[in-house]
Amino acid sequence: MSWRRNYSGINGNFDLTLKHLTPLEERSIALAGLLQNCHQVQQLASTGQIDGFYLNIAVKAILNTDPDNTLDIFQGIPGIREGLQLISQQLGNDDKKRNIELTRYSIAILYLANKLLKDQSMLADLSQGIEKTRGQIEHFGIDHSNIYASLGGLYSDTISKLNPRIMVSGEPAVLNNPDNASKIRTLLLSSIRSAVLWHQLGGSRWQLLFQRKKIVAAVKTLA
Repeated sequence: MSWRRNYSGINGNFDLTLKHLTPLEERSIALAGLLQNCHQVQQLASTGQIDGFYLNIAVKAILNTDPDNTLDIFQGIPGIREGLQLISQQLGNDDKKRNIELTRYSIAILYLANKLLKDQSMLADLSQGIEKTRGQIEHFGIDHSNIYASLGGLYSDTISKLNPRIMVSGEPAVLNNPDNASKIRTLLLSSIRSAVLWHQLGGSRWQLLFQRKKIVAAVKTLA
């Protein structure tokens, strides 16, 4: 099965001090990954530009199906730095700082991830597709266009079949570029990976509504 969660939740070798992560901190990490990927989708779709560091983190998160701990999925705190900042922006008290489109993407991804977890056949297809991509990485390397095409195709063959489909807004010239389209779908697949983790860790929609202050406070302990 794709994206197992069978670790203890201990952070042992990243840039936090050695400690047990609380359930809320773990959920906040998953949410940071989700928001970060959705924001990178926005950036790429509107400007044609993307931060290569975060794209690399997104690919590694998809491929890491048996992590040692939650942070391992994102290569430690540096790998979700932008996402942690986005949590404070999106869930903080200043409504003017909120990105409505980012909220729309995130809610849709969380909904689709919940549907995915109930579809064992699609989970199996994802697992097979991820294994295939691992083999390609051994030949091409992780940041090759063929890898984005493979993961983008996997998204199209699986998540895109779930309703409602994610409709990405942006510049037509950017969206019609095949390489950009593959990267956008790769980021969306990584968003799904983070949303699956959120649900596996006990995350729910009501927590986003009624635990906003607690989530923001947890982010401050992580950042």
